[in-house]
Amino acid sequence: MSAISRVIRATITVAVVLAGFTSTPSEAQWAWKDGNGRLVYSDRPPPSDVKPASIVRQPTQQMLPNPLIGSVDDASKPSDAKSPDAKGAPNAPKTVAERDMEFRKRQQERAESDRKAAEEQTKSAAKTAECERARGYMRALEDGVRLQRTDAAGNREFLDDEQRAAEVDRTRKIIQNVCS
Repeated sequence: MSAISRVIRATITVAVVLAGFTSTPSEAQWAWKDGNGRLVYSDRPPPSDVKPASIVRQPTQQMLPNPLIGSVDDASKPSDAKSPDAKGAPNAPKTVAERDMEFRKRQQERAESDRKAAEEQTKSAAKTAECERARGYMRALEDGVRLQRTDAAGNREFLDDEQRAAEVDRTRKIIQNVCS
């Protein structure tokens, strides 16, 4: 490593450390251009002689009245649509709490839609399986295969022609209701 690169690296390190100890413009709530065109950062509003068009950044949260001084009267509030005190300002940046609330709302909506989609998919799969079972049973009934069932006592009994016809009617109704 050359001496020049070590000096540059040391200078950058010192600059980074000093930057961490000093106040940065991002900590200021207000930014505006003064009469000379220089950018001014402050935690207080600009003087009254600064035009609203020269204000670059304003606080994102509404300013609350100081309880020691009293409430802010309506005459002192700015009527500009870009001011943080104007309700429903269209271009006002959202606070962290508002963005977090919107994010949580979107998460809940997404979770709800995912849950509904999974529920619909489960219902659809169950309906498809029921339809396939009914169609398979109908094929067995129509093929003339001897079918048996178990009665309440546990004895096997074979379906006669009347019982088979009744099962065909019942299965057709199931297929019409489930498979349509």
